[in-house]
Amino acid sequence: MEIQESKTSNNSFAYLDIKIGLEKSGRVIIELFDDIVPRTVKNFKSLCLGSEDPVLCKPLCYQGTQFHRVVPQFMVQGGDVTKNDGTGGRSIYGKQFDDENFELTHSEEGRVGMANAGANTNNSQFYITTVPCPHLDNINVVFGQVRKGLNIIREMGEVPRDNDVPIIKCIIEKCGILEPGKLWGINENDGTLDVYPPWPDDWEVASDEKLENVISNIKHSGNYYFKRHNYVDSDRKYKKALRYIDYLLTSGSGYDSKIVSEIKVCSLLNLAAVRIKKGKFQDANIYCNQAIALDSQNGKAHYRRAQALIGLKEYDKALLDLNKAYNFCPSDKLIQNELQKVKNLKLNYLQKEKMIFSKMFSTIN
Repeated sequence: MEIQESKTSNNSFAYLDIKIGLEKSGRVIIELFDDIVPRTVKNFKSLCLGSEDPVLCKPLCYQGTQFHRVVPQFMVQGGDVTKNDGTGGRSIYGKQFDDENFELTHSEEGRVGMANAGANTNNSQFYITTVPCPHLDNINVVFGQVRKGLNIIREMGEVPRDNDVPIIKCIIEKCGILEPGKLWGINENDGTLDVYPPWPDDWEVASDEKLENVISNIKHSGNYYFKRHNYVDSDRKYKKALRYIDYLLTSGSGYDSKIVSEIKVCSLLNLAAVRIKKGKFQDANIYCNQAIALDSQNGKAHYRRAQALIGLKEYDKALLDLNKAYNFCPSDKLIQNELQKVKNLKLNYLQKEKMIFSKMFSTIN
């Protein structure tokens, strides 16, 4: 079920479509408190839509800008529309504008406020909190609240970073203001069976929709992209399936545990296959370990972990897994071929080591 703009609020709603690295992470919906901080909201809305600056003689817009600072268990910060690195920024009123008021507090996660360098130094930069931050009260002006997509912000806050600067780029790919009565656009719309938001917390459950079927649809969407060698979107979909599975397992609602366990194992192994294709063998090994913990007699799981171990050049461990896989699936030609391949790889590896040591000792002598 898709969500429409709240009919109980006369406030505006903005959207930010977030991209983390190559992955489209989803849409964040922000309620803007026009009634409490109208001047501050007008600045944010104008920059979401794009505003021509009369001094710089160019449009200023959040679209294409990055979140230049991320701090886990605190906030993410972006909105530098001039330099895009946190050293710039400009408002629609000029270089800076005054604090409007501090009526809204940082009492909950998902607060959106103006970043500043002291009193009355607001420009275009803003932050979104991931936890309550009372220490920012009476210092920073709050003007919005995340209504959907807070987990996308949390995900951004956990990316690898160097001195709080994200190593993986976190971009506002698209932004704007939602028209009254229009759909929020948080659900997937890529032509596959997956028509659900990136995070299950944002999902408006239809009364006739079983969560097991939803998870299966998301997994099939991942398969669609994997078959087309699109490893960015297949990776995203399999991770999404696992999020929905974890949501189901903690929801307390009735479900078939056997079916859910099978889907989880399958999703973990599919995600491992994607990571192998991307050369991320350690990641693949971790996902396989999780799958085997759920089903130790799954031949495909041992086969997939062997592939990851081959990538890590851990040939002895790979052989152990392949032998287990062969015992569970003795007629599987792929396993038989992989066994022979690993034996050859190990032999070549040992021969190369022997040659290296032979040259080393001959040099010493």
